[in-house]
Amino acid sequence: SSPLAALQGPSDPGGLPCVPPPPVSPEHFLHQRRGECHFQNGTQRVHYLYRFIWDRQEIVRFDSQVGKFEALTELGRPTAEKWNQDRDILQQKKAEVDAFCSHNHGITLPFARDRRVQPIVTIAPMDQPTTSHNILLICNVGRFYPPKIEIKWFKNGEEEEGSQVWNTNLIQNGDWTFQTEVMLETQPERGDVYTCQVDHASLKEPVTVQWEPQSDAARSKMWTGIVGFVLGLVFVAPGVFLCVKNKKGDDGATCLGCSFPLLPLFPSPF
Repeated sequence: SSPLAALQGPSDPGGLPCVPPPPVSPEHFLHQRRGECHFQNGTQRVHYLYRFIWDRQEIVRFDSQVGKFEALTELGRPTAEKWNQDRDILQQKKAEVDAFCSHNHGITLPFARDRRVQPIVTIAPMDQPTTSHNILLICNVGRFYPPKIEIKWFKNGEEEEGSQVWNTNLIQNGDWTFQTEVMLETQPERGDVYTCQVDHASLKEPVTVQWEPQSDAARSKMWTGIVGFVLGLVFVAPGVFLCVKNKKGDDGATCLGCSFPLLPLFPSPF
């Protein structure tokens, strides 16, 4: 089916279902009408479905291939029987194959066919349980259109395949863009270079994002620098506060400069 397979349908023939809700209804419920147009070979074959959903369950539908309403639950049976007895309603729904589906196909197809949105690609590492030396590299590919996309993992230039690579289902963002993730379970070593490569219709050439494992020494230096910076602020801030407080004159004026010894900070680890 084409990407136009979920178009908002026209108004229903008889309002809400003609039967009352069940005796015990949940506090929150949903009544939804959904028109769907499925196309094959352009508009040569059009399958029109008009669904009625009550409390997240489809109860009645019109199927153009059947030519009448069908009850999917006992709640929807009286409604289907009532509408099937009305020739005007049936003729109206049959006519919507052309009036609704084919008409909107000509309007919407150019937008759906020509629309291009480039994907945003990022890599996020995730540590596995402490009993394993493996990590999980997640290549997140988001906000792209059309939905067809090719994502590959490479380690030092060699493609990674097999059971250590898997992907999530394609997720619709609700704004005509999609997102997905492809994960690689691996045991990185110093000097390894991992690459996530994405090929998409919106790109002139594939996009690549690289990730390299960080050594324990580099992590240690980074955290030492962060801790040293924070401790330096802890020691400096009280000195500045006391200096300003002591320098205030009786008239409320404040001196513009202070002189006080600073404790030595940690040397830069970088």
